Amino acid sequence: MTLDKDNYKIIEISKVDNKIIKKLIDNLKLGISDDFFISFESLLKLGKKAESVIESQIKDIDDEHSFKKEIFNILLKSIKTKEIENPLIKKLYHPDFTIRAKAIIHLEKNEALKYLNLILPLASDPDDSVRWAVVKLLGTLNQLENPNISKVLKKQLNFESNPVIQKKIKKILKKS
Repeated sequence: MTLDKDNYKIIEISKVDNKIIKKLIDNLKLGISDDFFISFESLLKLGKKAESVIESQIKDIDDEHSFKKEIFNILLKSIKTKEIENPLIKKLYHPDFTIRAKAIIHLEKNEALKYLNLILPLASDPDDSVRWAVVKLLGTLNQLENPNISKVLKKQLNFESNPVIQKKIKKILKKS
């Protein structure tokens, strides 16, 4: 895959070099975006070919960015074991927004709490349906005393462009 911002192309894995792998990794470092999801899946598919570059990047991520570090550790573990620990994770970061939204909708409360640190960043997903699913899920968890949840909701309220989602966030925050 070449990484010209507006011109993604499919290329043979044998033609992917460390420069392309580094660009994929950089997309993960930038945060949640369409490029993030495409890069996550691409790195999983590259497998062993990306392993050493991912390992070197993990060392550069400070503890302040625990989500990013966790994503890299998930990728690395998946590459080394040749399977993803929980298929849910692959669905949460799938390039298709409908798969991401359905994964969130089908989460059970206990599972959602277990993977909260991987779900919270999706509150800023590029797609409205994913953001709605996250906000709705957070509203059902009764965990507003958790500072991470209230912080994410308050931050998203400031940036949310969808008035329906804004209204839902305000309603959830009033409960606290």
